[in-house]
Amino acid sequence: MNKTWWIGALLLLTAGSAILLPRLADLESSLRQDRGAVETFSEDSDMVLDDTNLVDAIGTLPLTLTIGSVGWENGVLSLDLMVTGNDHDPEELYRNMAQAVAFAIQDTTNVNQLLLRVVAEDKWTQTRRLLLAGDIRRREWSGELQKELLNTGNRPLSEHLKSSFRISESDLWKNQFISP
Repeated sequence: MNKTWWIGALLLLTAGSAILLPRLADLESSLRQDRGAVETFSEDSDMVLDDTNLVDAIGTLPLTLTIGSVGWENGVLSLDLMVTGNDHDPEELYRNMAQAVAFAIQDTTNVNQLLLRVVAEDKWTQTRRLLLAGDIRRREWSGELQKELLNTGNRPLSEHLKSSFRISESDLWKNQFISP
């Protein structure tokens, strides 16, 4: 075979790969979207949470509730948000929960599970009572659920959101914050 045939074949192969490879990448990305697994990148999404930066990272969250306790072990972040006084409404509590979930799932790469509790604290009697508890897992999180939590307002949480984020509500929560 002569050199011209080899050069022509090489040019054809190069042009074909330049056209075909980007289309294959788009196809793979759309397949991941269909399965619900889409990677998103943001400025802070590469944070690796560990014992050395846990306090500093949690301290930067724009929460209106006080942090009662924080725990970190084997990819599981535990966070207690404290409610004191009577001047809180469900929308504020949901917003704080959504900010904690966004931090754990979107801003870090190694938090696989967030155990989140919202606890009412009575400073007079020094007692604490659970209001809400959630078990949010990275593999089951979605942007739609995050948005739903953030936009619930003062309404009760939907059953879909409660089951997806494994949120349980105490009787105190239902009586003090949800009942008309």
